[in-house]
Amino acid sequence: MGDGIPRSKWERGLCVGKTATKLGGKTLVYLSRKPFQTRRKRTEAKKALNRETASLLFQGLGLLRGTALKAAQLLSLETDMLPPEITEELQKSCHQAPPINRALARKIVGNALGKPPEELFREFDGHAFAAASLGQVHRAVARDGQELAVKLQYPGIRETIETDMRLLRTAAWPLPDHRFLAPILEEIEARLLEEVDYRREQENMAYFRAGLRQDPVLIPECREDLSSDTVLAAEYLSGTPLIDWLETGPGQEQRDRVAQTIQDLFVSELYRLHGIHADPNPGNFLVHPDLAVGLVDFGCVKHFDPHFVSLYGKLAATSLDGGRNDYLSLLAAFQHKASPVSAEVEERIFEELQATGQWISQLYREKYFDFRENPDFIPAGKQRMFAALKMRTHMNLNPQFIFLHRTRYGLLRLFERMGARVSFRNPYEYM
Repeated sequence: MGDGIPRSKWERGLCVGKTATKLGGKTLVYLSRKPFQTRRKRTEAKKALNRETASLLFQGLGLLRGTALKAAQLLSLETDMLPPEITEELQKSCHQAPPINRALARKIVGNALGKPPEELFREFDGHAFAAASLGQVHRAVARDGQELAVKLQYPGIRETIETDMRLLRTAAWPLPDHRFLAPILEEIEARLLEEVDYRREQENMAYFRAGLRQDPVLIPECREDLSSDTVLAAEYLSGTPLIDWLETGPGQEQRDRVAQTIQDLFVSELYRLHGIHADPNPGNFLVHPDLAVGLVDFGCVKHFDPHFVSLYGKLAATSLDGGRNDYLSLLAAFQHKASPVSAEVEERIFEELQATGQWISQLYREKYFDFRENPDFIPAGKQRMFAALKMRTHMNLNPQFIFLHRTRYGLLRLFERMGARVSFRNPYEYM
């Protein structure tokens, strides 16, 4: 299809190779100058290198328009392993990836639905209003007058997942914590396969819309008659993406209200539906003038069994009031076929659990947790996540716990970015 998207394993590998060569050149220049610079100049040069690296990464991975970019975004959002300058660029790219052209968009609709857009819709805007790593979204009007957002999956995306994940594992090798990324990348690959399953996303959207009638949260209605495996049409939700809304300078009370809505939504999803919208990037939250929050993109949804959710609900109380036996008992319940460990290893596990519990308990000690007044909270959480990853050789934790904990950490980082005051106390965890 003359869309300029590299498809073959060789073409995509060449694209990554060119990007790596450019990154290597920038790094060599930085290293050659480093010995002759003052400490202040070295710090400034390192930040400049990170900014240039971020730009090159976005340009290179953006050309692939596929799983390499999406996985890099997920790593930046969930693990906090990348420098802040790179993380910021990847977060922007969550809804600003280069779009495909109008002719190809028209062809995708025709191949998927059997007719061209002009025969299916009263109106169809050939220019995408949002583009990301796996697809892009167009505005349209159905024949019955309903305003729609129509998501088109980029051609060949499903076939590139295995190749791109292998490329990303290679690209991640220079990172200082690359040895801890292997299990995370495996999970991300599974999530990506789910995200390109538009039939599954239709089911997720309908499930959340039926189960979460919660003001002031808006969830779009799916149009199954205008959807397929690679095209997803849903009710258009107006509103400003959260990342853009923050740039308008909303007041403290406004930021607090929106953050509280997102937190209450998460609690309702987990404890009422036993499932969560598991992609907490700012582009998936649309803020309305009345501060209602629209939730979009249901490709990444995680469902949990009720017993696990019940156990997770005990975590807050244990972190606040629990002793050694309470921690170890809860850990045993979260594990799959736990192997016996020595007394020394058990003590290390307990110390790590206690440290993590003390970190979590800060959210519940007072009625509201103020992220502005606790600037060390997220950096401490990052250390706890790294420590937990290192202990995985001694613990066979339920994968549901790891997934949920990282998703929740992503929301906490979002609240920090908003500078919000949030109440985390709720009837399911701790009042």
